[in-house]
Amino acid sequence: MFFLTIKQKKMEAKSRLVRYEYYTHRNFNFFEFANYRDKTGKIMTYKDVNGLNQTLRFTSPVMLLDMNNEGHVLIDEFLKSYPAVRAGEWKRTDLQAVEEKQTKNTLDSARAIIVAAKMTDSEVKDFSILRGYNMNSDMDTLRAKIIMMAQTNAEQFMEVQFNPDKDLEVFLLQALKANLLNYRNNTYFYNKEAIGTSKSQVMVWLKKNQDILAILKHEMRGEQTPKKKLAKK
Repeated sequence: MFFLTIKQKKMEAKSRLVRYEYYTHRNFNFFEFANYRDKTGKIMTYKDVNGLNQTLRFTSPVMLLDMNNEGHVLIDEFLKSYPAVRAGEWKRTDLQAVEEKQTKNTLDSARAIIVAAKMTDSEVKDFSILRGYNMNSDMDTLRAKIIMMAQTNAEQFMEVQFNPDKDLEVFLLQALKANLLNYRNNTYFYNKEAIGTSKSQVMVWLKKNQDILAILKHEMRGEQTPKKKLAKK
């Protein structure tokens, strides 16, 4: 039976390769894959391209299968759910999928870094508040932390930066710090009124009570504005 060697892999740049690797290369002689039952209880038998039952044996701890090869596809289908593969004794790696994921991560990281580098000082401050960074740090230190996050976790960075409720969440955190809202016993309060047990619930409440939100913003700026009483339910 024909398999690709590591050297041949480099020559087959256009092939979609799947690698099976045994957990240890030490003292490896061969591994024979017998019939087995899959998770549904169905008996899985390896059949070659001619539909004949065959015994599948690997004589190398690393085997490469070319998914453009019909015979290799049949082997991969047989091995995917093999008990030794599910248990991690043999590791299956779709090399094309790995390469595509690495490419996506690299490009996403590059885009996130560009966004982070262009952030205004105000955006840096708001982002830092949301992430809980030390606000006593200077602007360059905060910006460097944000760029580092953009590089290492582009997806999370973009979620925070482009969250449509970002401004409201920043205000919520500032209101809590200024004691305009309070959090005790796992509940958020406006005066004595319970307004939610999570930040998301509080933000929904603030959206529904725009008049009170306006009062809180006035108070945040140090302006004296009479508080509106909550309507009784």
